[in-house]
Amino acid sequence: MSNPDTHYDIAVIGAGVAGLSAACFLSPQARVVVLERESQPAYHASGRSAAMYIEGYENPLVSELTSAGKSFFFSPPAGMLAESGPQQLVNACGGLTAAGPGELPKLKKYLSAWQPLCPDLVEISAAECRQMVPILKPSWLQGAAYDPSWHSIDVHELLSVYQRGLRAAGGHLLTSAEVCGLQRRNGLWHITTVEEEISAGVVVNAGGAWAPQLGEMAGASAVPLTPMLRTAAIVPAPEPTPAWPLVHTISEDLYFKPESPGLMICPQDETPCEAMDAYPHEMDVAVAAQRFTDITDHPVQRVLHQWAGLRTFAPDRKPVIGFDSAAQGFYWLAGQGGFGVQTSPGIAAVVAEDLLQGKRPPREMTAQRF
Repeated sequence: MSNPDTHYDIAVIGAGVAGLSAACFLSPQARVVVLERESQPAYHASGRSAAMYIEGYENPLVSELTSAGKSFFFSPPAGMLAESGPQQLVNACGGLTAAGPGELPKLKKYLSAWQPLCPDLVEISAAECRQMVPILKPSWLQGAAYDPSWHSIDVHELLSVYQRGLRAAGGHLLTSAEVCGLQRRNGLWHITTVEEEISAGVVVNAGGAWAPQLGEMAGASAVPLTPMLRTAAIVPAPEPTPAWPLVHTISEDLYFKPESPGLMICPQDETPCEAMDAYPHEMDVAVAAQRFTDITDHPVQRVLHQWAGLRTFAPDRKPVIGFDSAAQGFYWLAGQGGFGVQTSPGIAAVVAEDLLQGKRPPREMTAQRF
C-alpha cells in the first residue's frame, strides 16, 4: 500500500510556467505535487523570459491558445493577486514590426496573414513609425505595422499567482527534488527524487529542455524536442527612458524594448544546444548590439546586463500535450518554445480538461503526431 503522505493523484515534473500553471488548474480537483530539480521554481527558461501577450504570434494554434487565456491575464481570478503587489498581470505597450530596404513585400505578407486574427493590426508609414520610435534610422526604415494590443507580461507576478493558486487548493511544490528514477508498478508511477520516493497515478512531464530525458527515463516515446539558446542584453536607453512600444524587425533578427534600467535588445537567435543552465555568448551579445546600431541612431557604448535562456521546440513549433502511447499514465507538457508564458493559462485549461474530464486535446498537439 502506498504511503498516503507521499502519494498523489498527479505529479508534475518541472516548476516552470508550464508545470506551475497546469498544477494550479489541476489542484482544486486533484492531489497534486510539483517536483523541481532547482532550489527555486522557474529558474531556467520561464524566469528569464521577457514575455509579451501577443495574439498574432507563431502560428494559428498558438494564437488560439493565447486568446483562450486572455481573461486570466486581464481579469485574474479573485484572491490570486498579492494585496501589496501589482493588481494586474499585463501592461499595454504596443508592438511595431519594422521593415528595412527590400522588405515591404514581406511586411505586406505579414499583414495579410495576421490581420484576420488581429483586427487592431494596421500598416503605418515610416514617418509615423519614427514618431513613435525616433531612434530608427530614416535611411533604413521603409515601413511598419503597428498593433496597440500587444502587452508586456509581469512574469514574476504570473508565476506567483500560479503558486498561490496551487497552495490555496492544497497542492505542494517541492524544490531541490531532482527526479532520478521513474518506474510504473502496480498501476502507479514511482518517482525517485534525490531525497525520497513518491507515487502518483499520472506523471506530467513539464521538464522543458529536459523533457526528452524524462521521457526516456520513463520508457516513453521519443519525441523530437530541441532546446534552442536565446540571448538578451540590457543597454543604456536615451534619457529620459522612453515609453516606446516593442520594436521587432520583419526579418526576425532583432527586437528591442524599454526594460529597466535601459533598453533590452535581442538578436532573436535560435541555436540548438543541449539541456543546460544557459549562459550568453559574447559573440551573440555583440551581434545583437551590431544589429541594433545598424537600424538606429542610438550607439551601444556598454552592456548593463546580459543573459540567455533555452526555448524548446517541436519541429512544427506547436506544443506537445497529452498521454504517451508507450508509457501508461505518462503525460507530455512540453515544446512551448517562446510562447509558453502567454499560452500558459490556455494550455493549463486544456491539460485540466484532459486529466480531469477526459476531454482529449486535438491530435496536432499530441506526441503521437510525429
